[in-house]
Amino acid sequence: MYGALGPHRGQLVAAILAAAAPIMICWLTLPSTVSLATDDAPSQKTVRVAGVVLKWVRGDKEANFARAEPLIREAAKGGAKIVCTTECFLDGYSIADKSIPLETYRALGETIPDGKYFCKLADLAAELKIHLVAGMLEADGDDRYNTAVLLSPEGKLAGKYRKQKLGHESVRNTPGQESPVFETPYGRLGLMICADRTEAELVQKFRDAGADFLICPSGGMFGKKSNDPIVQARSRENKLPILFVHPAEFLVTGPDGSVLDTTVLGDVLLVSPDEVKGEKDQNRVFYFDLPVK
Repeated sequence: MYGALGPHRGQLVAAILAAAAPIMICWLTLPSTVSLATDDAPSQKTVRVAGVVLKWVRGDKEANFARAEPLIREAAKGGAKIVCTTECFLDGYSIADKSIPLETYRALGETIPDGKYFCKLADLAAELKIHLVAGMLEADGDDRYNTAVLLSPEGKLAGKYRKQKLGHESVRNTPGQESPVFETPYGRLGLMICADRTEAELVQKFRDAGADFLICPSGGMFGKKSNDPIVQARSRENKLPILFVHPAEFLVTGPDGSVLDTTVLGDVLLVSPDEVKGEKDQNRVFYFDLPVK
């Protein structure tokens, strides 16, 4: 066939090469960031969550706020978009001390959303542009609730949860009745508090309401023997990650019940005013990059 082209064969080859040249140049100059593979898996999205592990000073809201504020600021500076305190960090879980006069105890309650320290926490969330989960004693008329509030990056009340399983607290506190979940840019958040984690049916309500992950401010049992297996079981049963924040422990469990991160920090939950900044007063901000949908 080529012989039949005679003297025109060279001209034909030259024409073909000239037509292909732009294609070859384009191929050779593709940017290095362009992937030609079609099976690359997308990178997993995460949100950085921080737990403020801090000992309580019982009955002193001013001291507890002053102690927590720099750690919350540190968490935001470290890139956390959701920051969580312990259970009742503001009043130092005063319900544990029944020798505190009833009226003194009741006066530690914060009205929501116009209580003095609630407003300080809301302003802090707005300044730092974070979601802030804060544990406090809530005053609502004659009732007192062990409550965790969710504050938005605009400093607004995005939701609140009232502890349902009270145990010894029931002599002074009222139990909550609802298991809500709250919309965030990172998924639907369920809040529970301390002993709630021991009730499988209670925790299941958050899953049934559509929670994507759970956060549990706490102040009771801690450690790998008495606490961690309980939290692991709730994660495994509901196929949800749980972040547990306690005065002496930070724990994250995965949807399969595995321990993804854990640190026990000291062996006390409470310090007296003269022990502040002493050897017992261990505190730290812990971070975890939580996968989100």
